[in-house]
Amino acid sequence: MNKRQQTETTEDTITLYLAQGEVECDILAVFSLREQFYIALMPQTPVEGYEEGEYFLYRYASDGNEVSLTDIESEEELEAVEDKFEELLDEDEFNRME
Repeated sequence: MNKRQQTETTEDTITLYLAQGEVECDILAVFSLREQFYIALMPQTPVEGYEEGEYFLYRYASDGNEVSLTDIESEEELEAVEDKFEELLDEDEFNRME
């Protein structure tokens, strides 16, 4: 069963409502993989139970008015999404060097 996250969004940030409380996150990227969209988020402040600098990955959907985030539940899907996001980070860093 997919766990849906409650959220509030602005252009550059999203607020997650987690068990640890309200967490304001910067939106690092929204990207697609295998006909599904994903979002990478970086908490603006430390979150209990997570290492500093650790980012969050979720399935992402938007109808233009509302954003929906759901957990990535399979290890295989999570690994593929992490690989894709790290590839995007490498491309971004390479482009900055040019």
